[in-house]
Amino acid sequence: MGTNMNLSLQVTLAFQTPTMQSQTLALPITVSVQNTADVPVTILRWNTPLDPQAGVLGVFELSDTTDQEPLDIPRIMVSRKLPASEEDLVEIRAHETLDVDVKVPVSGLKKGHQYSVRAQGTWHAVWPTEMSNVPPSELKANKGTNGGEFCSNNSYVIIE
Repeated sequence: MGTNMNLSLQVTLAFQTPTMQSQTLALPITVSVQNTADVPVTILRWNTPLDPQAGVLGVFELSDTTDQEPLDIPRIMVSRKLPASEEDLVEIRAHETLDVDVKVPVSGLKKGHQYSVRAQGTWHAVWPTEMSNVPPSELKANKGTNGGEFCSNNSYVIIE
């Protein structure tokens, strides 16, 4: 992995509605990843909020803010085929934001309680260039990449 630099990637979460019913089985969250840099970036999605399976990979932390208790989110382990393929990458142009909708599975939400969610983890591979400029050799060896931590804002929802 390359040097750990400031990746200029900001992760923001927002619940799709401010209130939900207590029988909700998955919390719908919009994840926004903003590239504040002057150059495009290509990101390996694995175990990030941009991963299609992010809701069950341990990327999100959910807490009952009324009881001040963390909630368990079901998690799975995923075997990945190496090297990563082009489908595992996403490009965000300079000064643009990519929005994705994620469903986080939950159970036991209590009526009248407020819950917070945030995303936290590691960008494992970020190339400071367009996806078309990431050669297969770099993808295979994870060369020319940068990495770093991400931590989003807390977003809140009330259960009715």
